Amino acid sequence: MNKIDLDTILVPNSACPVREVGDGIIIMAPTGTATHSLEELGAFVWRRLDGQCTLRQVAEAIVAEYDVTFDAAAKDLFDFASQLVAADLVATH
Repeated sequence: MNKIDLDTILVPNSACPVREVGDGIIIMAPTGTATHSLEELGAFVWRRLDGQCTLRQVAEAIVAEYDVTFDAAAKDLFDFASQLVAADLVATH
């Protein structure tokens, strides 16, 4: 897995079908053997992984939208982004 930091830019894996469902998102793994369900905050983050925003910018967007400190947002974002990378749902850009 690639090391990620606040300057990392992630982009969705184009081989993963994505469907919006209410406030959430369902993503099919590239192998087609698993689906991943993102609730409101996960979907909020996913929509910002556009190949242009750094993780720092995504964390700042979380702070602006939700009642959370930057440090807490960044830590949770790193954990979440690491899971997305491990599942091959995103790649570094």
